[in-house]
Amino acid sequence: MEELSKEKVFITGINGFTGAHLEQYLLDKGFDVYGTTVSTPNNPKHYCCNILDKKELGNILKSIKPKYIVHLAAISFVASENKQQIYNVNIFGTLNLLEAIDNLDYSPNKILIASSGAVYGNIEGELDETMNPQPVNHYGNSKLVMENMIKTYFETQNIIITRPFNYTGIGQDSKFLIPKIVSHFQEKKKEIELGNINVYREFNSVNFVVKCYIDLLVSDVKSEIVNVCSGSAIDIKEILDIMEDIAGYSITVKINPEFVRKNEIQTLKGSNKKLTSFIGNNNNHNSIKNTLEKMYSY
Repeated sequence: MEELSKEKVFITGINGFTGAHLEQYLLDKGFDVYGTTVSTPNNPKHYCCNILDKKELGNILKSIKPKYIVHLAAISFVASENKQQIYNVNIFGTLNLLEAIDNLDYSPNKILIASSGAVYGNIEGELDETMNPQPVNHYGNSKLVMENMIKTYFETQNIIITRPFNYTGIGQDSKFLIPKIVSHFQEKKKEIELGNINVYREFNSVNFVVKCYIDLLVSDVKSEIVNVCSGSAIDIKEILDIMEDIAGYSITVKINPEFVRKNEIQTLKGSNKKLTSFIGNNNNHNSIKNTLEKMYSY
């Protein structure tokens, strides 16, 4: 990693939840980091850019000439009501990026594109990359279509597609489950409305995901789709138990029928066998209790 320091890395969606953590990790390692935002930036290495504007995106890439590119910009909230925007950003924004890269006068060392474990849909048990994806919502479907379009660039660009499973950490929007739970304890609320709390899901640390991304980025792996997951699932009830221990009080859970998904499966987790075959085991960066403690005290 040390000999790669000072190399230029370009991150789309750099001011998002994952992008902010990834940027800080790269800066700590000595990389020269640039990226796009959707709002006016304060950082001179951040560029306000709509990834649906292919010309603007291309001009930024030509001026920076990054050696590594991480594509995170996306509509990532499953319950987003703007269906057209989900498809536009997640599919055509990605195609714009790849076409802009095609127009560069050099080939970046690696392009990492974040898809999602949501492409698998509601399949019970441990999910691996050999399975046939069956997305059940527009977000998951948009990511699967995106993956299929990206594959056409495998022969001309050094691409790896990641399928991260659920992860959380400081800075994640409160509309997501774990930040919602943590904020209720921070505010000393007596009760919380949730859906089914007896389902098992992965809740990995954003630090774990970022470490996996960097290791994949600087590896020799390309033209692959790989889960970014721990293979460990935990139920919501245990999350609540940990938070009660951290906060020092018990909270009353009310099950809101509107939050209960139809035909929800009991256990959903990813297989990390392919991931660990590429980069080894990063689970030492992945303690849920440590993550919850940091979020609570932040």
